[in-house]
Amino acid sequence: MKAIINLDQLVTCIHTTSKAKRGPEMNDVGVISNGAIIIDDGFIRGVGSTYSLQKTIDKIPKENIIDGRGKIVIPGFVDSHTHAIFAGTREKEFAMRLQGKPYMEILLAGGGILNSRKTLMESSDKEIIEQTRARFDRMIAFGTTSVEVKSGYGLSTEQEIRSLELLKVLSESHVIDVQKTFLGAHAVPPEYKDSKSDYVSLVCNEMIPIIASKKLAKYCDVFCEKGVFNVNDTERIFETAIANGLELRLHSDEIESLGGTELACALGARSVDHLIAITNNGLKALEKCETIANLLPGTSYSLMKSYAPAREMINRGIALSLSTDCNPGSCYTESMPMIISLACLNMKLTPAEALNAATFNGACSLGIQDRVGSLEMGKEADLLLLDMQSYEAIPYHFGINPVLKTMKYGKWID
Repeated sequence: MKAIINLDQLVTCIHTTSKAKRGPEMNDVGVISNGAIIIDDGFIRGVGSTYSLQKTIDKIPKENIIDGRGKIVIPGFVDSHTHAIFAGTREKEFAMRLQGKPYMEILLAGGGILNSRKTLMESSDKEIIEQTRARFDRMIAFGTTSVEVKSGYGLSTEQEIRSLELLKVLSESHVIDVQKTFLGAHAVPPEYKDSKSDYVSLVCNEMIPIIASKKLAKYCDVFCEKGVFNVNDTERIFETAIANGLELRLHSDEIESLGGTELACALGARSVDHLIAITNNGLKALEKCETIANLLPGTSYSLMKSYAPAREMINRGIALSLSTDCNPGSCYTESMPMIISLACLNMKLTPAEALNAATFNGACSLGIQDRVGSLEMGKEADLLLLDMQSYEAIPYHFGINPVLKTMKYGKWID
């Protein structure tokens, strides 16, 4: 048994239900002053003020107790949208964007996702695993304890399966909790540029059945965007995914709105992501469903584009989460604290709203809120010890790593 006591703040992010927080609920992060948390066998066994837990604390060996004066504890971050399995980087394209080249122009010229596809195919399994493991290490250092990772740089049956199998190897050997998503419909490979429907057929008739039968992914995602996959393509892929037992996530309304958000809501998707160009119809659909709006302010920052209307979403009672979108092209970051800062400064979220979006609501978007995302009795002990006196300092003191220690399943990670 171990404990952290005398915390300036124990920030629990507890919710009264298992559903995502919405509206005014987003401003409640469940702060306990002079807080204490007790952990045993990987799980949380006590949450409250140091005074209220003193009898239990007195039974714990002193060497297992951390005095948290001047510090806070929060739940581990849940990064629910990343493309973290890839090889190589694309800083040259970053320089091109700074000179005015649009992202879609770079993609259609063979850059972007197609560039990463080429690098992935040319890289060995060892190289891909080593590079991805290093990203996971950085995520843990920045406080992410659970992460969703998409395939999508293979764009063939062999390479998509390879990516997901390498993710399985990593998830079994790395401390971070990995939730796997199949994103074969990330881009149209060059060999199918004149027959996109044939590629959609390959995704539906070959990739999804194999991936589902091997249990290589829990989710299926599609990049629903002009010049990539339209709503009809998306619906066809999603219907196949549902028939094969996969849950849904969607890249939607990033550059132009095609109606993907409305489709995702109708089909019960876990999340719709990006939403920079969302329409009023899309917002209305989200108001009426359980689908979570997963916002990626780091992508807007990196692409120097506008941001999703987060403030309006909260005011309309839409559930939202925050993620890094860690990828080699449009947003290369593993830092959830930076994402929280961007959400507050550029999306006008309060620190409390941003923290709930980065923890409990992120867990809800992945369907793992019964295990992680908040600090409460019986949940896994995934938590962060931060070198600050208030959670409001996370977005305020930007550009640094506030995490002193990361605990995953009751163990401090070096």
